[in-house]
Amino acid sequence: MASISGFTLDIQVVNNGPNLEANITVDYDIDFSSYDQHSNQSYTEVCRLTGDDTAINPAEDGVDDAIPGGQLLPNPIVIGPPPNPPIVIPGISVVASEGRTSLHRHLTKTLPLSALNEDLPPALNPDEIRAQVTLTPVLPVAVVRESNQVLLNVN
Repeated sequence: MASISGFTLDIQVVNNGPNLEANITVDYDIDFSSYDQHSNQSYTEVCRLTGDDTAINPAEDGVDDAIPGGQLLPNPIVIGPPPNPPIVIPGISVVASEGRTSLHRHLTKTLPLSALNEDLPPALNPDEIRAQVTLTPVLPVAVVRESNQVLLNVN
């Protein structure tokens, strides 16, 4: 089973004219197991930002909030052979070892700073932001084949 290491989140606040923005950078490594390398096991990969309100002191509402627009996408799933326009499945990408022992991810996104305001009154600031990566194994695809038909008179 693949694992995640070297996981960091960096948020830089920038003044972009009349707007305050957050430049978000997430770095991590996907470490593939021997099984992943030999079988080329695929995983769906999702990276999202959350407002972390669980297990903090002082306690807030105890619910981790989704950050609007907070998904960072390494490489979306694309369906449809050329020349047809591809269908992109937003928010999901697929990754496999392809013989590698690990794969580094460097994801960036810019959001309005207000999108990171996940603690509304009466909760106190600061806002607690985390990045979360989920790797889910893609189950093998079933293969069904039929043999030739044999005609048989049993009676």
